[in-house]
Amino acid sequence: MIRPLRPRDVLAVRRGQGGKELTAATWPKTPPESREPGVWDLLRYGLQPSARERPVGVSTAGGRVDGWVLGRSRAGGLVWDVEYLRANSAEDGAQLLRWVCDQGLAALARRLFIETPPDGTGAEVAGRASFERYTEGGLWQLDPGFAREEGDSLPARPRLRSDEAGLFQLYNAAVPATVRGAEAMTSEEWGALYRGRKLWAPRIIGDRQDFVWELGARPAGWMRTIYGQRAQFLELLIHPQYESYADRMVKNALVQMSNKAPVIADVREYQGTVQASLQRAGFRPGDSYAVWVRQLAPRVAEPASKTVRAPVRPSA
Repeated sequence: MIRPLRPRDVLAVRRGQGGKELTAATWPKTPPESREPGVWDLLRYGLQPSARERPVGVSTAGGRVDGWVLGRSRAGGLVWDVEYLRANSAEDGAQLLRWVCDQGLAALARRLFIETPPDGTGAEVAGRASFERYTEGGLWQLDPGFAREEGDSLPARPRLRSDEAGLFQLYNAAVPATVRGAEAMTSEEWGALYRGRKLWAPRIIGDRQDFVWELGARPAGWMRTIYGQRAQFLELLIHPQYESYADRMVKNALVQMSNKAPVIADVREYQGTVQASLQRAGFRPGDSYAVWVRQLAPRVAEPASKTVRAPVRPSA
């Protein structure tokens, strides 16, 4: 039976009941960060369930928790993620995924994502729950003590509200059509990909910052930095026409980081230039993962309107 998390389930979940983790260890679950919900987080979800933001469901059998799932709504609520999924069997895992899909559909979400190891039970569960595998990615790590030299780096500036249209065009140019078809085809859908409770907005302070490289009249690249408790996270997107600047962009990205903590970079399989630049900067490859999506609402083409002019009748 699948039901929402209750306060009495929290200790069972924290003691390891529920089987093995089926999602990939992507940020912020990546060691050494390894962040996961604590007792107080789960207790709060149980006492004040939020079906629109962080639904938590458990699978029970004979009064024992044998699986659980934690979903999360991204900015605007159009996109959801499965953050954690634990189960003892592929069938239990698939049922938990179907449950969180139902929660997302009831909250008017359009799609739900899950990241799993490329092979194994996690990938099997996603397929059973009607998710589509549309791309892969990998994590790259740079150990502490790296050089932070501006030198010939290409300086980036903070992201502005006025960058929205240009960054959406950058996304369209740098991301393959198959991936865009799964993630975002419109500016509204692209904005909803932001992994935050609210839509992205400029900020001066905080644990995450966005930067833009601008060459000429349009963005040549974009990066997001997140500062965790034990590690730092880096994400890059570079316009194909400006890939020759990739090494200089990576150097500037490291200037934004502290060399006292590891840096974890998330790179998709189609970002070969970024992978090569990270390797030259001293990053070493880590675990790979598969990205899956389930479309909860079909896209419907918006009918185009056309003005029809009636012929002018001659006056008598």
